[in-house]
Amino acid sequence: MTYPNFRLQKVKHTLAKVNALTAEMRGMSDEELKHQTVLLKKELANGKTVDDILPRAFATIREADYRILGMFPYDVQVMGAIVLNQGNIAEMKTGEGKTLTATMPLYLNALTGKGAMLLTPNGYLAQRDKEQLQPVYEWLGLTVSLGFTNSDQKPLPQVKREWYNSDIVYTTASSLAFDYLFNNLATRIDDQYLRPFNYVIIDEVDAILLDEATSPFVVSSTPMVQSNLYRLTDDFIHTLQPEIDYKLNEDRTAVWLTLHGIRQAQRFFRITDLFTNRYREVYRHIILALRAHFIMENGHDYLVSEGKVVLLDEANGRLKRGVKVSTGLHQAIEAKEQVDLTPNQQVAASITFPSLFGLFNKIAGMSGTVKSDEQEFFEVYKMRVIQIPTRKKVIRRDYPEQIYLTTRQKLIHALDETIELHKAGRPVLLVAGSVENSEIISELLLDQGIPHNVLNAFNVAREADIVKDAGQRGAVTVATNMAGRGTDIKLGAGVKELGGLAVIGTEMLPTRVKLQLAGRAGRQGDPGSSKFYISLEDSYLAKNSTKRFKNYYRQLQKKKTDKQLRSPRLKMSIAMLNDRVAANQQMARSNVNKNEIALKIQRKYLYDRRDQLMRTAHLETEVGKWLSRGISLYLDKKVKWNALELRHLMNQHFTYDVVDLPDNLELDHKKIQKYLEQFCQKELEQKAKVLINSEQLNQFYRSALLNALDSSWTDQMAYLSKLSVIVQPWTTAQRDPKFMYQEKAYQAFEKMFDTVAKKVVDNLMLSTIRLNKDNNLIVHFN
Repeated sequence: MTYPNFRLQKVKHTLAKVNALTAEMRGMSDEELKHQTVLLKKELANGKTVDDILPRAFATIREADYRILGMFPYDVQVMGAIVLNQGNIAEMKTGEGKTLTATMPLYLNALTGKGAMLLTPNGYLAQRDKEQLQPVYEWLGLTVSLGFTNSDQKPLPQVKREWYNSDIVYTTASSLAFDYLFNNLATRIDDQYLRPFNYVIIDEVDAILLDEATSPFVVSSTPMVQSNLYRLTDDFIHTLQPEIDYKLNEDRTAVWLTLHGIRQAQRFFRITDLFTNRYREVYRHIILALRAHFIMENGHDYLVSEGKVVLLDEANGRLKRGVKVSTGLHQAIEAKEQVDLTPNQQVAASITFPSLFGLFNKIAGMSGTVKSDEQEFFEVYKMRVIQIPTRKKVIRRDYPEQIYLTTRQKLIHALDETIELHKAGRPVLLVAGSVENSEIISELLLDQGIPHNVLNAFNVAREADIVKDAGQRGAVTVATNMAGRGTDIKLGAGVKELGGLAVIGTEMLPTRVKLQLAGRAGRQGDPGSSKFYISLEDSYLAKNSTKRFKNYYRQLQKKKTDKQLRSPRLKMSIAMLNDRVAANQQMARSNVNKNEIALKIQRKYLYDRRDQLMRTAHLETEVGKWLSRGISLYLDKKVKWNALELRHLMNQHFTYDVVDLPDNLELDHKKIQKYLEQFCQKELEQKAKVLINSEQLNQFYRSALLNALDSSWTDQMAYLSKLSVIVQPWTTAQRDPKFMYQEKAYQAFEKMFDTVAKKVVDNLMLSTIRLNKDNNLIVHFN
């Protein structure tokens, strides 16, 4: 414990320097205070670092916050800001003012002219914070923007360029991820809008860098040919009988056909053997349909909204619009729900949050509950977690978990307490484990005549208003796990005297999520309480429990007890289960991060090559190199060539015209190589005659090269997505699958550039080019 305290002492030492300037700043006129921005920028230009000017910069914006907003950041907020500037994580409890804390490091790092960003969990919070704090930044002479638009109209690249060239940008992590990918898919410099990443603060850093670390953000390209088997296999599933034709394991995590089911499938599809290569796709679609029907649950894993299947993040109850389950499972769910099938598309680009934030010079984070994950944050991101003391002592009462055998018993006791608290006038936040459960709890409350609000995936638009009202006298709010995160629940008049907000959990949850929810009550020294009701039937326990635990549950079932379970052995088992799940999740994130390293290196190399191509004014030399390599690769397919084979090769990859080979052409590799290079040169000279100037010729070359790179990268992405599954069996041969992944990924990347070279030949030689009526270049690649 002495080591973290030592770090906090250093933070307090810097705080003293900031506080020493308070009187000086208070004595300045408005013009003098505004001028501090100019002076601080000069100091940076003269060689000082952001750490050197921190005390004066923090004191400046601290006073500006007071003059413009009427809020003077407390010492604990300044301490949090110092930690954020260090590139570390500040653990600050709910209600401690993280929004105002961020103004100080954002202002300081924006003074470099390289930009600073703040990423929030959702668009509402980003817009709210930007609008609230914009007057302060602009008063001090900095520009600020919102990194997305709420309009349905797609913003132009020049508009996005203005956003990202602002000194300070407020946006969401997902908006930034997609903008990064699209920026690097641009085919013209004018269509790019990002500048190099400098400094970023991630609000709710544990949600972004841990909970969402394994979910890549994907930009899709051309749709793959749609299979007609989704509807057919869905019809087949309806003919099956449980236990006879298929079986589910106890945890409902795996489903398979029995021997009887396999025979049923062979009769239904009129095939002799389901497991031959010829019918591999039929079998794959059957497995997808089985998973869609018996593992993916409506209300838990997805919802049907406006005729579309939308994935559901069970951790926070939010709809993940635009995100799909890969490998065809999404289409199998659509067939199950009888909605239109969406195309299964290839991946053109993807990135995970660990890779995205690895592109910044310095990253920092804030959250109320990160101390339990500090080791992982340091190992993966080299960020230390420093706990900032609360301004006022936390007086919230956190009661022990109430454990019951069945879901029914648990809900009865949770609702009884809610009714009791409601009668006393205390506001209650009732937490459900899923959207489906939130609807069930809502119906039970309606049966009891208790008015309430429901905050789940169906009404995100009203999220801020619902959260705002959740602390009013007598208010009852039903919410999914993390809904409303980032918005304070402030107590209404007279509520403090009644005991403050009561958080009642109705589901077994991971420790960190439980702490986050408990932290919704008792903000800034307010009274409050938290109590969690769980049952041995909760999905979290059912999915993760051991055989011994399940046997214990069965023994209790026989006794049919209605009483609260108080066994120390049971509590110890649940605690161990929690630790085991956390360790497994960390291992899963570690594996994804290790695989992502290979992709990160490849992606950076590819994007650097793309940038180089877009910035090269004359591409003739580059085109010559690619053509030479492509021709050589085509010729290496055979040891010896005859005239007929060479004509066939040329009609496939060089020209659609009839080929007349020179009579004196010697058919060895070197002579054929030279002949084909000259042939290509003449063809390109003919194409150039269609164009107006050398700039258009360069544009044609650039399009051909970028198209070859991008289409080959799409194939590489598809291969890598399958590779992680392909290498798993290597464990049985005592080989590390992670090492095998890295090795195979590197080999595939090397081969990818051979494919690029051949596609460059095809693009340059077989494409058609023309000018439209405005003399703009139009290129068609065959």
